[in-house]
Amino acid sequence: MTRAADAPQVRPSAPGSGPRAAAPQVARRLTGPVTATGALRLAGTALVVAGLLSGCSGGAGAGSTSPSPSPTATAPPAAAPAPVALTSGSLTLTLQPEAGFVAAGGQVTLAGDEDGSARATVVRESASIVPVGVLSAPAGATLSMEADTSVSVLGADGTWLGGLVVSGVGAGLVGLSDGTVRFSAAGGASLWLATKAVESLAWGTREGGRSLAVTPTPWARSGALAAEAGVWAAMSADPDAAAPTMRAQLDCHLLGARDKATWNLEPWRPDVDTATMIATSCNPR
Repeated sequence: MTRAADAPQVRPSAPGSGPRAAAPQVARRLTGPVTATGALRLAGTALVVAGLLSGCSGGAGAGSTSPSPSPTATAPPAAAPAPVALTSGSLTLTLQPEAGFVAAGGQVTLAGDEDGSARATVVRESASIVPVGVLSAPAGATLSMEADTSVSVLGADGTWLGGLVVSGVGAGLVGLSDGTVRFSAAGGASLWLATKAVESLAWGTREGGRSLAVTPTPWARSGALAAEAGVWAAMSADPDAAAPTMRAQLDCHLLGARDKATWNLEPWRPDVDTATMIATSCNPR
């Protein structure tokens, strides 16, 4: 049995004591004089609280993600200049103008001649020589550079299909490794394409023997090696005209008599060296 003396004694609180009384005392301690040590403690506490608050805020701070920079817009590549189709007869060569030539105001104009040939003329203000464009042959054909830089267009079997010569100061053709040809020129220069080198071939008699009267086209009278190849291709289709002396006489006319109305070639003339052929005015005996 518990004795009354062992029961906990509850004493009435004295006036001014207890939790409510303690609050004013704490307030008095906080509002009372602050020592140097207390000031340091308060400052440290303030820094800790500020750090915690900044970590919880939505502002820029540790762990925040910077916005990604906007991607830089890039201009689309410039379109290549439109190709130029140079056509004579059934043959079309494609000239792809250089971008720099077009950007500088250069142009290429087309015109046809009465003999069926076609010209592409360079139009530009500057007199300097610049790359104009690159020429390519149609499928199944090749561009064959001649020694004088004129061009013969050949079929898959080697048949002469056409020829290309240039005219104008500084105009030139250069064969490239991929089979195309670069055309460079100043203003006023032109490309001249033809698929026909001979207007007519007519056998007759001259000086007591057979003679072939060759009427070349104006394009063939350029005297270029591509023109010689075109005339010979037409002549050699006739076995009677395919003799070596006939080609030697042809070459002589291209060198020194290209303006004659007809080139008269005789299969009965001897085949001589070039010097003798020229010395005899293309008529060796």
